[in-house]
Amino acid sequence: MVQISLAIRGLLDQQIVVRAGGVYWVTVDQPADARLLARQFLEAIPELVPATLICCAGDVQSITNEMAADLGPDKLRLFEIPQSKAEQGLATLTRDMGRVGIPANSQVTLLLPASCWAETTTAKHLKHWCQRLHQWLQARNATLLVITHGEAALLHAELVELNETLSGLGRLYRYNGVIRYQLHFWHNDMGVTSGQEFKLAIQGNALTLIPDTAVDLQPRVADDQHLYLAERAVLEGTPSLSKHWYLFETREALLNEARTARQATVIVGIDNSHQLLDLAQQLHDLREQCGPDLKIVVREMEPAVRYRDERLLLACGANLIVPDGTLLSRFLSMIESVQGQRWQYSQNSDFATLLERQRPPDIRGLVSPRKFFEAIEQIYNENSGEVTHQLVRFQPVPGLDEELFLNQMCLRRFGDFACLLGGDLYLFLFACRADGLDPALGNICRLPWRDLFLQRQVLAGIDDLPREAFLQAESIPAHLNIPFENTVMATPAAGSRMPLTAQRTILPIRELQP
Repeated sequence: MVQISLAIRGLLDQQIVVRAGGVYWVTVDQPADARLLARQFLEAIPELVPATLICCAGDVQSITNEMAADLGPDKLRLFEIPQSKAEQGLATLTRDMGRVGIPANSQVTLLLPASCWAETTTAKHLKHWCQRLHQWLQARNATLLVITHGEAALLHAELVELNETLSGLGRLYRYNGVIRYQLHFWHNDMGVTSGQEFKLAIQGNALTLIPDTAVDLQPRVADDQHLYLAERAVLEGTPSLSKHWYLFETREALLNEARTARQATVIVGIDNSHQLLDLAQQLHDLREQCGPDLKIVVREMEPAVRYRDERLLLACGANLIVPDGTLLSRFLSMIESVQGQRWQYSQNSDFATLLERQRPPDIRGLVSPRKFFEAIEQIYNENSGEVTHQLVRFQPVPGLDEELFLNQMCLRRFGDFACLLGGDLYLFLFACRADGLDPALGNICRLPWRDLFLQRQVLAGIDDLPREAFLQAESIPAHLNIPFENTVMATPAAGSRMPLTAQRTILPIRELQP
């Protein structure tokens, strides 16, 4: 019997093989990863098995163009659903598949943004929809794989409840620089698998399992898990706390000693942002040499580490970043909290690659909608889950001129850019956490943003943007821009006054009547 599977290399058959008549669902954070999974599934379908791909406009071509010529079915039927009519198309999916004559024994792949399912969709509604599909598929001995991409926390929560209706549910997402596949449940002819999570990598243009069991080629000569190796400055002048604490005057001396450690706690300080790249490189080398059991703590002695810098240090090997202003007693408690931990990132990238992944694009200010869309599409496609970004839509106050509210903004950082479309302002902030959005807007807008805009909406990702409308708008009016720097008026010197400026005034010819 021919087996059809997701074809994720390294996973067992019971974790990826599908059965006839089943509805399988995988939610994926990144659109590019969703297309990769769909292509990998289609390429694994044997030549003589009929197959169908249904997706939104634009995705069909990108998937078929990348499929290997010698893999996959002989014939692949292609259908598109306009995103604006996706909800209606999903409601009549079984009827429409019957009308176009989907043959028996087919493998059907449905690839759509998660936003095609309304936020008000309930588990009960999804259950009825899946049951109709299940009946239709069983009658034709066919299988359906649904792949949704984009923010889907609410949808995924509803799907988890359908373990008796769906044949399988998984989630593919990126976190801490690694692709992770979370298998909630998977039914096939070999039994049931549930509650597993795997680390994946893209190797040979295919999703591949990263084995968890790495061989430690460096023998441990002693148990050093109770040792603390620290720069003297991080203890604020306090002497060694016990015989297990070893203090070093310089970071170089500390790192030289730490290279032979395996489970010890290494504590370094940073008091200047200019030290950041050197420290990141040193942590990367130390982690690569000592393995995941070493605990590395970075204490900020002065404000020096921004959000993006923090994510870089964590990706390079740090277990914990202690912010500036933390009391010594609290700092020591935080050190104890990492005891017994293993570093959870995957060190499969060199330092230059890590640095490049977190580098903002060379773009800022006001750009055309097309350039805006293409820039964030590239950012999201290359996103490895190490930093988060903010995509926001603003509705200006009615009657407020575009030039006026744009001149009340200032985008200084590369990676922060905006565009105008349909009367709304779209703003993208690179490497900005959700809790950092309000402070960021306070720095960007000279006036409170509520004085300039009626409302704001935080978008989950590129799937929430009208693709065609953005791609068709290729220019911006020449007189519109967002300044890179604040325009500051010169303050008059003490004892002087501002120069007088003539103003035109029109006086009536005769006295006004009361």
